[in-house]
Amino acid sequence: MRTIIFLMISAFTGSILYAQDSIAVLETKTRVIAFTPLKKNIKEVDGIAIGIGDAFDEHKGNVRKINGINFEPNPVGILIWMLFDPSKLTNSAPHLVVNGLNISGAGYGRNIMHNGISISLYNYGHTMKGLSIAGLSTDIDKGNGIMISGMGVSSAELNGVSISVFNDANQLKGIQIGIYNKAREAKGAQIGLFNKSHKIKGLQIGFWNKNGKRSLPFVNF
Repeated sequence: MRTIIFLMISAFTGSILYAQDSIAVLETKTRVIAFTPLKKNIKEVDGIAIGIGDAFDEHKGNVRKINGINFEPNPVGILIWMLFDPSKLTNSAPHLVVNGLNISGAGYGRNIMHNGISISLYNYGHTMKGLSIAGLSTDIDKGNGIMISGMGVSSAELNGVSISVFNDANQLKGIQIGIYNKAREAKGAQIGLFNKSHKIKGLQIGFWNKNGKRSLPFVNF
């Protein structure tokens, strides 16, 4: 008799735990339309996300995704750009991936990875793949594609094309086009008034060009 009672209690307890797990799974949702910052229970958006963005959301856990359009009509984007120092950003693993089109009155934080086209006031994202156009400045960990910015493009690693007044990359595989171009290690070309690289395999074309071997006007290699 005791054995039967024990088995019944065990079965009842197990059913309760299973029901709780099922509820937790159901609470993790996929949305067609969602508002940002995303709620904690939203794992994926397949459609459009609208709001002020997730640039400084400290959500930690599974990587969440926005597939489609990310629209951020943030009215204080210029204030964020003026007051925030991107040099204080840490290159932690991103916890939000945006696949598609991003249009923002502000910009990405270091916690975001983007695949597609991004048009924003600034871009402080982690990894950008595709086309990124920032009206003011770009400071990213890694860029693959075309990065265009009004004032400056800074990247730890850049594979592709960087176009801005000021371009800076630790590792460059591609082309920098601007007034002042700087790369610690470069494979490709620097085109501008002033070009500087510690180590380059390629060409420097500009008014004054400096690398680890020599300094020359107009063309250097």
